[in-house]
Amino acid sequence: MEEKSKVLVVGATGKLGRELVMASVAASHPTYALVRDLSIVSSPSSSNSDKWVLLQSFLSHGVHLLQGSFDDYESLIEAVKQVDVVICAVPSKNALEQKPLIRAIKEAGCIKRFIPSEFGADPTKVQILGMDYDFYEKKAEMRQFIESEGIPHTYISCNFLMRYLLPSLVQPGLDSPPRDEIKIFGDGNTKAIFVKDCDVAKFTLCAIDDPRTLNKTLYLRPPGNICSMHELVDMWEHKIRKALRKIYISKEELLKAINGTPYPKNMDMIFIYSAFVKGDNTYFDIDSSGVEATHLYPHVRYTTVSQYLDTLV
Repeated sequence: MEEKSKVLVVGATGKLGRELVMASVAASHPTYALVRDLSIVSSPSSSNSDKWVLLQSFLSHGVHLLQGSFDDYESLIEAVKQVDVVICAVPSKNALEQKPLIRAIKEAGCIKRFIPSEFGADPTKVQILGMDYDFYEKKAEMRQFIESEGIPHTYISCNFLMRYLLPSLVQPGLDSPPRDEIKIFGDGNTKAIFVKDCDVAKFTLCAIDDPRTLNKTLYLRPPGNICSMHELVDMWEHKIRKALRKIYISKEELLKAINGTPYPKNMDMIFIYSAFVKGDNTYFDIDSSGVEATHLYPHVRYTTVSQYLDTLV
């Protein structure tokens, strides 16, 4: 049997990071997790009890815990030298903080694949640059840096994670789907894409040793996960057996609301405008710089939007 790549997950205790760790374990990769403070393992407290439980779970699954952070370059070098693949899942707001990690990968010279922290819409395709408070510009800058350093890579474009916007049926300010009336943004026909964290992780782990994804973008466009607002509402109405009153919010009204709401409270509306008005998840065809995950890995089972909505009824 071919020896499995050793995988390091940076940002391992985050919501997506922990799924990447467990997907790596499930795929039988020797798995390493970079942790800022390993003293938690031996000295739990009430303030870090959740993280302690998570790290204990990692250990029980054979995950190797390594102490390190972006602020400690030597710790990054030491960690990177122990593995073959690095997957970074730090929050998007910290995207530029990946630069020391990339320098460490360059210096170590042993990494055959780097997966940077993108895990959203393709920053080179979005049409809202200038109104997103540099959210996508930072990710595009990281791509340029990775490529200028000659780092072998794969970008993961999963668009929306299901835990974002979908629990409210794309209703800013709500925590659960409405049962009486619903706002529909734009014409209601533009499609967005939602993928569950654990499924993003499974597809990502499939890609790390695949030559077809080397230096390409892996787009996640699973059938059943590409939905317009009209389709979301239709699914929900069918599940709750009730018609909702529809309130249409035009492009102009949405832009006015965005401009009239201070940052960061307007970010949900900005992402809605991007996906459901401009069509940034789906307006383009995948060209030779990218590949589609479900075409490459048809064996991967994933949660559809309809199945996810079943959990909210």
